[in-house]
Amino acid sequence: MTDKVLLLATDEQIAFELLYNRYWEQLYKKAFHRLGNSDDAQDVVQEVFVSLWRNRHKIEVENTLAPYLFTALKYCIISQVYRKAKKGITVPLSIEELERIEVSTEELLEFKELQMIVNNEVANLPDRMREVYRLSRIEHLQVAEIAMRLNLSEQTVKNTLTIALKRLREKLARYSTICLFMI
Repeated sequence: MTDKVLLLATDEQIAFELLYNRYWEQLYKKAFHRLGNSDDAQDVVQEVFVSLWRNRHKIEVENTLAPYLFTALKYCIISQVYRKAKKGITVPLSIEELERIEVSTEELLEFKELQMIVNNEVANLPDRMREVYRLSRIEHLQVAEIAMRLNLSEQTVKNTLTIALKRLREKLARYSTICLFMI
């Protein structure tokens, strides 16, 4: 069953379980990589699925939910870290705390502005570097998959990605520390 069909399914429990099982591990790995803490990663992923299910009738899906879910995950991590950093508090550990947090219009506008800045800086990267970055950060491919797809060694992919991220961090440092979580 496609993601689109599952979002519209009448048996909501089975549909949710199928989507959850289809994407949970990938989302968890990405969240863990960004947050470095298993509990935080689980909480953020759970928040993404709660939000997905609450908004499932509003979401437009062409083929797959992956772009939507990874974007939601990225935004959830950024939002969580940003709000806590402003208060000098570390990332919350419980889903209950995450559910109490609402995103303001101002925060949404800040995020969109930062997203536009990151996209512009990515567009200025050299072609090969931009492609490696896109495959890693947008399509969420592993280094080995990128190496196979681009016919490069894994070490070349790692080096290229490291240089791309360093360049982006240097260019974006003047905007905000939030940008660092977007790349």
